[in-house]
Amino acid sequence: MAAWRSLNQKQEFHEVYERGAKKVGRLVVVYLLPADDMARAVVASKKIGNAVKRNRGKRLLREAFRASFCGESDQIDHVMGLLKRLPRDSGSETGDPCAAKGLWVVLVARRNILAATSRDVREELDHLLGH
Repeated sequence: MAAWRSLNQKQEFHEVYERGAKKVGRLVVVYLLPADDMARAVVASKKIGNAVKRNRGKRLLREAFRASFCGESDQIDHVMGLLKRLPRDSGSETGDPCAAKGLWVVLVARRNILAATSRDVREELDHLLGH
């Protein structure tokens, strides 16, 4: 499976927000959408605070993402397990998540992330993803 690319087009974000599965935590909101490739994005809005605070939140999310998705030797199996647990209506063009070859992930920082440690963010992300 190919390496993760960055989601960067407005239409891609809109598709993930509209059709993806949403999991809400105290520190992060995770959107997952089966797709044809592997892509990810980390978002921190101005509601989080100034640029320094937003950048800290995004750094924490990127590190948690790396630890959760890229640090495992069985990454492909893990991603496919995520796809099977998603609702049926959020699948690829066929409507079947199992037919997708990849996954789009968007991590959105919440205000509480500013008081959290890297370990807190990792543990919450693992909990939301069912690790």
